[in-house]
Amino acid sequence: MKEDQAEGTALPLRLRRTMLYTPGTRGDRLTKAFAGAADMVVADLEDAVAPDDKEQARETVRAWLDDTAEESAKAHGAGKRTPERCVRINPWGTPLARPDLAAVVPGRPDTVVVPKAERWTDLVVLDLTLERMERQNGIEVGTIELVAIIESAAGVLAAERLSRATSRVTALAFGAEDLAADIGAVRSAGNMEVWYARSHVAICAARAGLQAIDQVYVDIKDTEGLARETEEARALGYRGKMIIHPAQVAPVHDAFRPKEEEVAEARRLLAVVESSGIGAGGVVAFEGRMVDRPLIEQARRTVRSADSVR
Repeated sequence: MKEDQAEGTALPLRLRRTMLYTPGTRGDRLTKAFAGAADMVVADLEDAVAPDDKEQARETVRAWLDDTAEESAKAHGAGKRTPERCVRINPWGTPLARPDLAAVVPGRPDTVVVPKAERWTDLVVLDLTLERMERQNGIEVGTIELVAIIESAAGVLAAERLSRATSRVTALAFGAEDLAADIGAVRSAGNMEVWYARSHVAICAARAGLQAIDQVYVDIKDTEGLARETEEARALGYRGKMIIHPAQVAPVHDAFRPKEEEVAEARRLLAVVESSGIGAGGVVAFEGRMVDRPLIEQARRTVRSADSVR
């Protein structure tokens, strides 16, 4: 668990509102995405790459990582943001996964995205494999983080153990489309068929002190629907959303941003809490209501979220 996490309460400080997937074969799109506003750029070696193009994609992604490494390091050293440089490998346990890692780890990605995560033991082996590769490439051990995508029935049922498999895991992502295919569900605009699984993943992430990243919204032209689903995800406890087009960045960021009235009320409440001296416990009267710890923690979370996107 990262130093800025407290189990079941504080979330990592890294902004992960938007997780933009870009085909690993398209170096031009990766470069453009890195210059954009998404919080995470994911070079995809899995679904977006045909079997015959895997090797070319690895070379393209490695070149992109090399090209952006210095800019990323300088920006972070100066306290500035650049997109998190991520790579989605092929599912762990398939013959493609280890060659994916061997190709991209020397480029020092910030995060490896693990699709179809189902067994916590796989994440442990992946952790050890990354440790060996970090040592071989002069990278501080533990630098590369993991985001595990929960997108099958087995993954949903194992989500709690997956969230605690290794300290490299800093987020769980929920994949509705693959889950629906796995269980034979029919996708709907209301998401009824994935409500349980979607909530379960968010709960498991929160319990482990991780971020939860929501499902893809596949209709890239439906901005209103995207915003509505993102607000729904925020209400469930998600802090980010997987996206498939740069045009989805702004609507998602807007939907995750706390409303001005929410922030103002949270600041008023925290001012009352501070003046009352109740600290971490107790109850305080606030604007005609009695407010206790859960609502105080929610106010703190709202203020942190608002301050992080200034």
